Amino acid sequence: MNKVELELGQTVLVELEEECLVGELVHIGSDRSFMRLSNVRDMVTKKNYGIQTYYNSEIRNIQVMVATEQKTLDVSPTVNVVKSKQLTLDYLEETIAQINEYVFIHQTDMKYHDSIRYLKKQRHFGIAMECIEHGRHSKSPSLLSIATFDSIFIFDIKWMEITADIRSLLTEHRYRRVLYNGRVVRDVLQYKFGVTLGKCFDIMIAHVAISKTEGKVVDPEISLQSCVEQYLNLPDKFFDMNINFSLRPLKDETKREAAKNVVFLLPLQDLFIHEIMLESYYTNCDKYSRSLARNRDFINSLNDLRNGCRAIEEVDAMTLGIDMDSLDALENDETGK
Repeated sequence: MNKVELELGQTVLVELEEECLVGELVHIGSDRSFMRLSNVRDMVTKKNYGIQTYYNSEIRNIQVMVATEQKTLDVSPTVNVVKSKQLTLDYLEETIAQINEYVFIHQTDMKYHDSIRYLKKQRHFGIAMECIEHGRHSKSPSLLSIATFDSIFIFDIKWMEITADIRSLLTEHRYRRVLYNGRVVRDVLQYKFGVTLGKCFDIMIAHVAISKTEGKVVDPEISLQSCVEQYLNLPDKFFDMNINFSLRPLKDETKREAAKNVVFLLPLQDLFIHEIMLESYYTNCDKYSRSLARNRDFINSLNDLRNGCRAIEEVDAMTLGIDMDSLDALENDETGK
């Protein structure tokens, strides 16, 4: 608690041994040994507890959130960064719930088969691996996490290796995979496990391509956590960079951190494609859709109705598809990997 800058009125997220709670800070002990929150709510069960007091000895982690939704949406116009999926309280609750409800799998039991059965029905998911920073030279890859839009599955590949079922999820073309830094992921899978990774959307390459088109200096060593924090408004110190994923047995906080590293991949892909790369395309779609409705005159609108070709011609052909500079940069970076 002493490591977090706390002020009265802040909305804080408090992680206990078996609970994750959110509330408004109304009092801090003079020796900072305890804190009192009002409007306390359990992030998972949604139960309200009113005013509660929590002591340092029972608090595992504290994260400061913005106090109001209005402040969350207050992004300075001078900062040239797209901020989407702003973490209002409702969105953060959904994300935390998804993180806390991860499914951990370390053997091919019934839970494994149920999870694989579910995943094979999906077509779109994010994947992340832990302890692979050095590619094939990594000592021992630890975890493989797969996130769908509403679930997270964490496989302990240090103990169970990569099964035939997981292999199919990583290689078959019918699945649309999203990852971060596919260069090391592919290297590890190919040389450590004999798995050839299938087609993927790489969040890191998309970030690099977008940054280049905006004339920004690109940090080649940017981490997933830094990239996520750049585009999404997260509470301070949301990620714990000191977690050791190679230690066994795995602690609950280690598993939750692995879940954090995969849960934002699909939202980030949605941001990059639909709010940045396809921005001009959506502008043209909106322009075309208004070409008839904008004429309020009932009779004159008949002429517009007959002139659909003119409406098509008004669409800016140069910006119809997507941000081509971003795509060219994306293609060049993918080719050079």
